[in-house]
Amino acid sequence: MEEIYEAIVKLPIGKKPCTLTINRNGDGTFDGTFSVLGSTAPVSDGKIDDEGNYSCACTITTMLGTMEGVAEGRVFDGKIDGVAKARIGVLPMKSAELW
Repeated sequence: MEEIYEAIVKLPIGKKPCTLTINRNGDGTFDGTFSVLGSTAPVSDGKIDDEGNYSCACTITTMLGTMEGVAEGRVFDGKIDGVAKARIGVLPMKSAELW
């Protein structure tokens, strides 16, 4: 079952909407996508536990260029609270109601 988490990521150019899609594989791993600034890319090395703690990697190309990064945090009650780590820094990524 596909889980879609709408969030706001704080980039150097300001807060922007983003989406993390998770498809749990049932073995503590997941596949999915990350979307921001009009671009979508698959995630890799997705790991998630029963409490919703997740980590994954992604390479995405946007108007800011191509960036490799990792994300980690927690998904719960349809919300996401985490960070993305990329060459431009540590970027908070949270559901709008958690800001």
